[in-house]
Amino acid sequence: MPYEFFEHTADVGIRACAAALPELFEQMARGLVELIAEDSSLEAKEVRAVSLTAEDVSLLLWRWLEELLFWCSTDRFLPVQYRLEQVTPTAIQGTVIGDRFDPARHVQGREVKAVTRHLLQVEQRDGLWHGQVIVDI
Repeated sequence: MPYEFFEHTADVGIRACAAALPELFEQMARGLVELIAEDSSLEAKEVRAVSLTAEDVSLLLWRWLEELLFWCSTDRFLPVQYRLEQVTPTAIQGTVIGDRFDPARHVQGREVKAVTRHLLQVEQRDGLWHGQVIVDI
């Protein structure tokens, strides 16, 4: 699995590793969605544009995951597919295709309250991008 979970006090962490930065951001997002909707079968029904900037790559990952969590919290929108046309260490632009959470079709997983900056990390080493984040549940 390109991402994994790890326990942290009363929270849960997500770690991922990828050959390219867009893949890392996608895998971290997939981990977040799995926490929220477990193994639910989600369909690619709705398209949303995303354009974010940040001072550095770690803060960009945090902003990315916070944006996805905001969509889930406000509109019950869960990403399924990612078309990230531009991902640099300070900017991300693209589209996200997803489904609206429906309790009749989906399994409610953990309630993710926030993506924290505690132990937030993105780094490139050994030719791969590595990321880590803690989510408050």
